[in-house]
Amino acid sequence: MKTILAENAGFCFGVKRAVNRTMELSDSGVKVVTLGELIHNTHFINELKEKGVGTIDDVDEAGEGVTVLIRSHGEAPSVYRRLEKKGIPYEDLTCPIVARIHDKVRDSIDEFDRIIVAGKKTHPEVIGTLGWAGDKGIVVQSPEELHSIPEEQNVLLVGQTTMSQKVYDSIADECRKRFSKCTVFDSICKNTLLRQKEAVEIAKKSDCILVIGDRNSSNTRELYNLVKNYCENVIFIEDAKDVHIENLTSYDIIGIIAGASAPASIIGEVHALMELNETQVNETAEVQETVSETETNFAEELEKTFKSIRRGQIVTGFVVHVNDDEIAVNIGYKADGLIKLENMGLEEGEKPADKFHEGDEIEAQIVDLNDGEGNVVLSRKKIESQLKWKEFVDNLDMDAIYECTVTKTIKGGVLTKFNGYDAFIPASQLTEKYVEDLSTFVGQNLLVKIIDVDKKKKRFVLSNKAALIEQKEEQKKMIFQSFEQGSVVRGVVKRLTDFGAFVDVGGVDGLLHVTDMSWSRVAHPKDILSNGQEIDVKILKVDPEKGRISLGYKQLLPKPWETVTERYAVGDVVKGKVVRIAPFGAFVELEPTIDGLVHISQVTNHRIEKVEDALQLGQEIEAKVLEVNPEKKRISLSIRALMNDRKAAEAAENPAEEEAAPKRPRKEERVIIPPKENATTSLADLFKAAEEAANFEEAVEESEEE
Repeated sequence: MKTILAENAGFCFGVKRAVNRTMELSDSGVKVVTLGELIHNTHFINELKEKGVGTIDDVDEAGEGVTVLIRSHGEAPSVYRRLEKKGIPYEDLTCPIVARIHDKVRDSIDEFDRIIVAGKKTHPEVIGTLGWAGDKGIVVQSPEELHSIPEEQNVLLVGQTTMSQKVYDSIADECRKRFSKCTVFDSICKNTLLRQKEAVEIAKKSDCILVIGDRNSSNTRELYNLVKNYCENVIFIEDAKDVHIENLTSYDIIGIIAGASAPASIIGEVHALMELNETQVNETAEVQETVSETETNFAEELEKTFKSIRRGQIVTGFVVHVNDDEIAVNIGYKADGLIKLENMGLEEGEKPADKFHEGDEIEAQIVDLNDGEGNVVLSRKKIESQLKWKEFVDNLDMDAIYECTVTKTIKGGVLTKFNGYDAFIPASQLTEKYVEDLSTFVGQNLLVKIIDVDKKKKRFVLSNKAALIEQKEEQKKMIFQSFEQGSVVRGVVKRLTDFGAFVDVGGVDGLLHVTDMSWSRVAHPKDILSNGQEIDVKILKVDPEKGRISLGYKQLLPKPWETVTERYAVGDVVKGKVVRIAPFGAFVELEPTIDGLVHISQVTNHRIEKVEDALQLGQEIEAKVLEVNPEKKRISLSIRALMNDRKAAEAAENPAEEEAAPKRPRKEERVIIPPKENATTSLADLFKAAEEAANFEEAVEESEEE
């Protein structure tokens, strides 16, 4: 077995350009949505959703703060006008080749009576181009549809860029014959032409073709239909899961082609799978060929003598006659086989002639060797059942979530029906929690995922638990996408730990770290919060990939220094604890994060050499507020002033003693005493006082930094 991978497979220029730009904007943090699916590939759209790139179907669905992306298919001019009118930011990612067609239509609208757009009526590219043509536009999918347009008209023909060149040429030829004047615009993308040409070349020399792409992709379906003209065995696949190697081993050459919307990752996965099995198949090919040749020779010799059949055997034959009641089949036996109407396995309302035709090769099961008239009795029921089963399983989306109804309980789980087939749900897969009485599930409709398929017994093993987990994950992703950094949300405290609290914010838990609970140091979260408490929190950081949300509580509270003037005023007497001693004074903690400074000159009412002479660390003191400066985070305190106030109060209570005390001379009575010989000592004191004042400013600055 040999595989051939097309060089022109996967994203075309326009799609690649749109995809790269979308990824670039998303990775840079821009919140973007695409107007319609960016490309026709479900796998890739799901990847975009995981990256936070949403899809909207109408301009009105665009939320605040998002940028709308115009996909490569392009849009009608009315869409751009609506975006601009609503003030919605957008970026135009229309493929340059499509934009060239739009420009041609826009510039030619006054020149022609009719603008014909060749392509699929429902394709977004065709809808966009039609919007530029206004009321002069009309869509056709075949030459025959041109007959509804008057012949005398002057027309312009443009086409869907991904349509078949052969079909476009046939429409163009009919246009030239039918209309008095016809201008045909070269519309088909060169990349599409190369893709189609290469696909035909590969199909001509291949025994089987794998066409990769989404089933909703128009250009992929065009490729599929094109190569079927050159290769009998063509298989449409969406990804590597659709590749069944056991069905491909009989082919010598297998070609791999892909539509313009197929991601390179999927193409590479399919190619790698085929290359891996190519080696294994080739290693056994020689042995198989020898065995097959021996078996064939033996069968030929045996066939010359007789052909035996038995009841229950599956045989292959050719239809020789069809009527409303039965069909006759030549099975290579001495008598033909007959399949009665009731044994044909037809759908309701289906007739034998609708399904069977003379010359068709069919399979049937032998029911009886003689119907009394010498004919073999055949049945298609088992074959049809097997075909339906195979078709159902082959087209089954193993990643999808389905719904089924529980019918009964058995040991170890419950039974249900899945599309008419037996299915089993183990007890461990019913819910996320243990349930003792399984009978409570009987009659319930459950969402399930497929976890195993028994193809021989035609049975499924399902899981409600897996479906519930996936739903929760999807809901969690949606919730994460709804969060914006800086926004304030309501939450409930779920669990306290040594390092913080877990807060439920709309279905997911966010972490409120202990350092973000208060502006002051918190010994344990329980000192601030309690389980079940409702609080407002601020979203500090969102990490959807890791499923983490960082929350803040103190960020919604004012900082202590911002409201300090509400609690402290000049003249207030305050209490505090000495927390630090410097050469120029002592820092006193009034409350967590708020310290006041008692300068050495304000420690007591008499001169001291060191602060430690009057104060010790941890000492509780009272002081008077001299200054409150929240901008510089400064509170100046004085123990000395408080001492003087108390002394004055005592003197007021004992006036006789005050009169007996010598009076301080008035200013005009004071005598200036000349400095003595030790005047330098007084100057030193002055210098020291100046130095202490400078140290006070440094202390304030140091306090601010702390």
